[in-house]
Formats: sequence, structure tokens, C-alpha cells
Amino acid sequence: MVRALYEKTIAFILQLIDENRLREGDQLPTELRLAQQAGVSLVTVRRALAELAAQGVVRREQGRGTFVARPRVRAETTRVGSLRNGLHLDARSRLETRLLKCVSRVAADDEHRSLALPNGASVWEISRLRRLNRRPLILETSVIPKLLAPDLGAQLKRREPRSLYELLEAVYGLKEAREEQLLVARAARAHEEQLLGLLHFDWVVEVAGVSYSVRQEPIDSFRMIFVAKSFAFRMATAPAFAVEAVELR
Repeated sequence: MVRALYEKTIAFILQLIDENRLREGDQLPTELRLAQQAGVSLVTVRRALAELAAQGVVRREQGRGTFVARPRVRAETTRVGSLRNGLHLDARSRLETRLLKCVSRVAADDEHRSLALPNGASVWEISRLRRLNRRPLILETSVIPKLLAPDLGAQLKRREPRSLYELLEAVYGLKEAREEQLLVARAARAHEEQLLGLLHFDWVVEVAGVSYSVRQEPIDSFRMIFVAKSFAFRMATAPAFAVEAVELR
């Protein structure tokens, strides 16, 4: 019960930050005020704030109070190319990639359909953990037809720091032109909690879809899992002439 109560308080504080549009450097209400608003004890509020401070969401200053430590990262998942292209990061931000898995296997039924593959075709399944300023924030899985990139596994292991999409374009001539995406917010699953350092009540935003080349061939069936509390998503539509230009190619 104590655990559930402190987790409920964390969720309350995160909601307060969002609803009041607090930005980096803005001060939160006092611990006493938070306790009154959330209907919990000071001990519970202090434990919740300590957890949020450990996560880097807030910072606590002796004698001054508690402040928002960082804003949400703005993400534009509809921008083509590498992940960094879609994140609004400053020069100090460091985006790191850890390769979790790179295996060759037979495509699943849904991958046959989404990637327009013949029966029995092989694919590369590549899973990566993305860390932003040392915080694990994104899990990314890509499924790429082996026919399009025969030795991708070896290439990726040799050139791990390089963007996957830069590698696909430079080595195999697979330049991404557009994506189709489906975005869903949901509770994190057990393995996601473990890899992303989440609490059991935390939510994630799952972005899944297919990337297409300039020749309109599907080149990647992807799935990205974002830590929901760390991102704000921006969506934009392309002008009609831009879509037509891609189709004409």
C-alpha cells in the first residue's frame, strides 16, 4: 500500500507539471502544499520527490524548494532519417546507442504483408536502446528485408556509432522518403520497465510503422517505445505538392 501511495504521488506531481505547463527552472508548490493537494503525508511526498530527483525530472535545493529540472524533449517522429533528426536537441545533448540484438530470421506473417515479402523470405531484426544524456529513454526495433541489405548485421556491428538510416543509404542505396506510422499510448510492459528503468505504473508511447524508399518500396518495419513522461510529440502534415513529388519519383 505504501508503494502504491508514493507511486500515485509521483503521477500526481507529473500531472501537475504538465497541466500547469511548468518549464525548466519553474518552482513546484511546497512539500506541505503538495501533500495537501495529493491527500498524502509529507513522508510520501518526500519519497516521491526523491524518486523524481533521481530520475532528473526535478531538482531539490536546500532552503529554496523543488524546481523542474528539465523540459520534455520535443519529438517529431514523422521526420524522415535518423532519430536525432526528429528530436529537438541542443549542442550539449548526447544521444547514445546500445545494440541489444541483431539477428537474421524468417519473416513473420505480418512482416510479409507490411514489407511485401515472398513466403520464406529472411529479415534482419535489430533492437537498440537509445540513451539521452545517460538516461535510457527509447527502445527501437527495426525489421529490414535481408534481400535489400544482405550483410547488414556485419556492417552494423562494425559501424555501430553510425545512424542505421545513414548506413542503409550509404552502403545499400536505400534512402528513406516517407513513413506510415501508428502512435499508441499504453502502460509499459515488464521488459520495457527493466530496460528503461521505469516504475510499474509508468506509461510509454509506442510508434510503429513502415519506412519507404524513394522508389516506394518498403525498407523497414519499425517500432519505437518512448518513455511517455520525457517527451512531447509534434505532428505535422506534408503539403500536397511534397507528397506528389515523392510519388512521381
